[in-house]
Amino acid sequence: MKKHLFAFLCFSMTWLSQAQGWVHNGAHVVANNGTFIVIQGPQGNYKAQGVSRMIFNGDVELSFTGNWINNSAGAIFMTNNGNVVLKGAAQSFLGTNITAFPALDLKCSANPTLQTNILVGGGHKSGGTGKLNLFDRQLNLNGRKLLINNRSETAISRTTGGILSESFPSVGYGFVQWNLRDAGVGPQYRVPFQTAAGTDIPFDYNVKNVGLQTVDSGFVTIATYPTPTVSLPNNRPLPFGVPHVKNEYGTENARRMLDRFWVIQDGGYTTKPEISLGFSYLDPEHNTGTNTIQEANMGAISWNSTANKWGYPVKSRVNAGNNTLLLHAGVNFSGIWTLSDTTPCPIANFTTTGACEKDSVLFVDKSTVAQDTLIRWSWSYGNGNNGSGDSSVGYFSPAGIYNTRLIVTAATGCSDTLFKKINILGAPQANYLVEDTCENTTVKFTSLTSPGSGFVAKEYWWFGDGATYTGKSPQHYYGTSGLPQVKYIVYNSNLCKDTIDRTIYIANKPFVYFAVKPDCEDVNFPFTNASTAGAGAIQSYNWDFGNGRRSTLRDENIVYPDSGTFPVRLIVTNTFGCKDTFQQPLQVYPRAISKFKYSPFDPQMLKPVTFTNLSGIDTKWTWDFGDGYYDITENPVHSYNMYGTYTVSLIADNDFGCADTSSLSLRAKSIPLYWFPTAFTPANTEGLNDQFGLFSPLTVTDYRLIIFNRYGEIIFESTDQTKLWDGRINNELVMGGVYIYDATFKNPENEIQRYSGNVTLVR
Repeated sequence: MKKHLFAFLCFSMTWLSQAQGWVHNGAHVVANNGTFIVIQGPQGNYKAQGVSRMIFNGDVELSFTGNWINNSAGAIFMTNNGNVVLKGAAQSFLGTNITAFPALDLKCSANPTLQTNILVGGGHKSGGTGKLNLFDRQLNLNGRKLLINNRSETAISRTTGGILSESFPSVGYGFVQWNLRDAGVGPQYRVPFQTAAGTDIPFDYNVKNVGLQTVDSGFVTIATYPTPTVSLPNNRPLPFGVPHVKNEYGTENARRMLDRFWVIQDGGYTTKPEISLGFSYLDPEHNTGTNTIQEANMGAISWNSTANKWGYPVKSRVNAGNNTLLLHAGVNFSGIWTLSDTTPCPIANFTTTGACEKDSVLFVDKSTVAQDTLIRWSWSYGNGNNGSGDSSVGYFSPAGIYNTRLIVTAATGCSDTLFKKINILGAPQANYLVEDTCENTTVKFTSLTSPGSGFVAKEYWWFGDGATYTGKSPQHYYGTSGLPQVKYIVYNSNLCKDTIDRTIYIANKPFVYFAVKPDCEDVNFPFTNASTAGAGAIQSYNWDFGNGRRSTLRDENIVYPDSGTFPVRLIVTNTFGCKDTFQQPLQVYPRAISKFKYSPFDPQMLKPVTFTNLSGIDTKWTWDFGDGYYDITENPVHSYNMYGTYTVSLIADNDFGCADTSSLSLRAKSIPLYWFPTAFTPANTEGLNDQFGLFSPLTVTDYRLIIFNRYGEIIFESTDQTKLWDGRINNELVMGGVYIYDATFKNPENEIQRYSGNVTLVR
């Protein structure tokens, strides 16, 4: 309740604030005629927040020494009465919301700056009558917008002050928007633009007819922009995509233009207004030194957004007598404007021949010029390369669209520029693979060409030995080694071509030879390798011995277990991949098969033994009987003089000299030399046949002799071959008669012998 009561107090006296700043938050301040409000102090800011309201009834002045900060949710000034005055130093307009000032005086000690948009002249749709009085201050728009809501041509007044649109290059340019509304035949408006140094930039525009519009919608915005000494990459503050005039026309033409641009925009109109723009211009400004622009030759140049280029100077739009640029009713004059010399300029034009990647493209000048002569041609190919002269040759890679440019300059110094996009077609990428490069070899050329654009249409080959071929992936026979120069040219369906000139190496083949002698199966065959590399060195050996056996060694020793004819092959490869092959048959002779038998199965000494040859593939025989005797017949007979065991060997041989040996063990038994008398006379006077027992020249072992009487009683027994029976028992002669004996022993061959029978004792 107290807050509202304060808000609606009517002030009839002067009110002074000594605070650090004034925060106006949601309250209403009502001031009556003649009141003045001063906000001062070290930080004499005015800060509006919430729903701040000021109602000035009559002539009310609000002055402050700090910054104006508007963060309010709506309009602050509810009437078009009153005046706001800046009286501080280096003041700024800040905040999140635009302030519609009824009137604004810049009496500050330093130039103020916009940090946000402001409006002067009242915030009502009908517009106000309040003015912007600059006095001797320069208002820096700082890339923001100053809206003038007073339709009067005197809405902006000054002494020496002005408006700085060009805060170049930090924040770009700021606009002055003059809300013209329906003025009918309007007055002449002047915006007091200045440079940063404070030099005036005279600029007038006369409203002939503002056109059709809705209330509070029609406006014209204007800004100035100086020609910088160097171009910026983004052309700032020129709009994006608009190149600087210097970029397009070059230094020569830049000297023939005013060093100032006017950025003009309109809005809120259903029918475009008819406006004339006036420029204060004197010849000496650009009529000294190399600058030769004269008032009588002035024309207008502007950015043509449809053609995406700067328009040619049009002299008919400039009235040299009163320095006026004429814009006709219904014409959209919005854009970027400057003035230029209208001395006859050339019309750039050119043609091109050839449009293939990596091929030469001929640029031919077709420019024309009236009443003048072309003296200079500057070509840019859009790929970083340039050219000169009335014709030029460019080379392009890779394929694609290139934005080429021609700048032609006449003798008067006037220039014209033409951009032309050319389509560089993709050239084929010629490539091939050589499969083999050895003498006496058919070499295969495998095409690996990519067409680029279109398809591969023609392929031509020159093999370097006089032979040619048309087509894809040929084969060609090189009979000798050397360095042939192979040329390959390929065309695609767009007639773009590519060429490869390549020297290929036809290497010498290796020479392969080996020696081996025929021999018998089951023997070691040494292979003697006498191969040479030809070119380079031998890289590998590959043997095939014809029997399933292979090897990669230089030399080999092979045993063939079977006889026959075997195709032995050796392949030698050198370091160039060249190969040679040598093959020859190897004869492996069969070996004789030694085998024999003998009879009888248990031969005896001194008796003949028959040896039967059972060998195969044999024609010759050598017998070794093991007792020092030999024989060369096929089936010999041999007797052994002594009993014993003998090793008999047979060497069977054939006509190839491939012998085989077999052996058998033979045991020759002794002849039976054992006898027992059938009768004997003991104790006879002759001393003959007086004992009974074994009589033999041979010595036996395990001897036992037993004698029985007729009753089966043992009457004599001996285990000694030399102890015979003398016919006695207990040293008494027995009576004569027949007695039975049984004898066993082992002969010298260790065989058991047994003899039994009857013996007669005679007395």
